[in-house]
Amino acid sequence: MKFIDKPIFLALSNDRLMGLCIEREAGGEPHEGRVAVGTVILERVDHRNWDGDTIQEVILLPWQFSWTMDEAGLAYYVESVAMAHDFDTVIEHNKALLECFEIAKGMIAGTIPRDRDLAAVNCCQYVAGKYRKYMDAHPEIKGTRWWQKAKLIKVINGHEFYT
Repeated sequence: MKFIDKPIFLALSNDRLMGLCIEREAGGEPHEGRVAVGTVILERVDHRNWDGDTIQEVILLPWQFSWTMDEAGLAYYVESVAMAHDFDTVIEHNKALLECFEIAKGMIAGTIPRDRDLAAVNCCQYVAGKYRKYMDAHPEIKGTRWWQKAKLIKVINGHEFYT
């Protein structure tokens, strides 16, 4: 994340930032996939101290979520900054963001439960299946392949969840 943009994300409340994160990571996924991403965020808050102790710390920790990395796709990153900056306006016209925001609010309040399978093993990792397959097929490309040492717990649509 660009240093100049961090205050824009820090200005969001926990439920807004988490909703934005869920939308950016799983906006095209079904409800189950969105809840799974929310579960990973909350499991990191509760069980992985090196990620941070708060939703903001976990989400904004460098190299954790692709939408916060301008290196991963500048247009997507710029769109994410704009969404955070004008959250109230964007949410009125973006159904996926509204749904993800409602999921985040419910999960934080405890009215929407975490994914049982993922919470049972304190699942804190996931990867887009297409990305994992691509990286596995191209060992010459530098980058971490943490999933090779992890246990696959569940696949939901386009995401693979590991512990």
